[in-house]
Amino acid sequence: MNLNDSTGKASSPPSDVRKRDVLPYILLFILLAGLLAVLAGALLPPYYHAVPALLWSLGFCVSGMLLGFLFGIPRTLPSGTVNMAPHDERSNGKDRATDEPPAAGADAATGNASNTLFLGTPTPMEINSNLVEVSDWLTKIIVGVGLIELKSLPGSARNMAAFIAPSLDTDTPTAMAVVGGIMLFFSVHGFLIGYLLTRIYLSIMIKRADSMVKNESVRLQSGKEIEVAELSRLQQKSLEDMQEAVTQLLLAHPPCEGAAVTALAGMPAEKKPASLVLWLDDHPRNNTLLVEQLERENIKVDQAVSTRQALAMLQQKPYALLITDMARVENRRRIKDAGIRTVREVQQAQPGLPIIVYCSKDTIASYGTEAEAAGARFITTSGTSLLASVNKLLHEERGDGAQSSTQ
Repeated sequence: MNLNDSTGKASSPPSDVRKRDVLPYILLFILLAGLLAVLAGALLPPYYHAVPALLWSLGFCVSGMLLGFLFGIPRTLPSGTVNMAPHDERSNGKDRATDEPPAAGADAATGNASNTLFLGTPTPMEINSNLVEVSDWLTKIIVGVGLIELKSLPGSARNMAAFIAPSLDTDTPTAMAVVGGIMLFFSVHGFLIGYLLTRIYLSIMIKRADSMVKNESVRLQSGKEIEVAELSRLQQKSLEDMQEAVTQLLLAHPPCEGAAVTALAGMPAEKKPASLVLWLDDHPRNNTLLVEQLERENIKVDQAVSTRQALAMLQQKPYALLITDMARVENRRRIKDAGIRTVREVQQAQPGLPIIVYCSKDTIASYGTEAEAAGARFITTSGTSLLASVNKLLHEERGDGAQSSTQ
């Protein structure tokens, strides 16, 4: 289902990832351009010494990078904390009336609108955040001292330039100008390098490391604590049980076939007959969990990203069912009713193939009737309903095939 065709789903486009990966090369290119400019001044007039100029350039760049690193280190929540909604949202009918009041001295009791809840039991292994604390202290000290000594900053920079100028072995006015440019350019650019790379990449690395080290847990309403991984496993099992129950309800049939369909829904996956389904969606990653659920039901799913690819695949394999989205990008152009066109083309190529349209509620309101008239057997916005309809249509197809073979 397309990103704009789904509700409650968010995914960063590939272009954002590419832009983020290009950033280090842009910063490196600017740094190399500055170094070439410094080297050019040594090879061309005013003919100062290249080695000292390059060393001072790299020194100011590294100093700026260190400062940017200190300012860019991401701050983390204290160990053993989880985010919660503000107090007014939690008390707006979302929590039970019997919830216990917060402990004395807590933020909620003092009226503080903090959105952090401290769990009673600390995590078994805590993350060392000394670097974050040191960077926080240093940045505050640097900013404070800088504001106090702001008036003397030009004089200090002039004294620094006068100290470096003799090493370039050229006339004093030229050396002072060159050193001033080196100090300004490489300090600012080094700060940007350190800050941007730390802010973008180090935050990702720290988050991954924390998730691997931390043994995160949550507290239930009963007061018991449970690990996040265990809670996720139990919730997944509950969802599977709910899906099976809903599937049996949605697969309600006349008495002659109802028992067979319901028995098939509760049958172990290894005992179910294998089936082959084609899923057409230009954003297949949005359907990963549903595809996994179908394959666990012994339903093999092949995926296509365009109508042309889907039609070609239909000619190569005997698919029992086709699932398609509605709005889709075809030939670099977004087509809001692409699913309807797909249904019509597939009906002309294979008239008996069942087709399910999986899209958003707004799309159904706009194109649902037209898709049904074009030949779609089922149109839904629910993943659970989709799984149930797939099982139902596949069972009908197997029943029709069995009847035709006996005749």
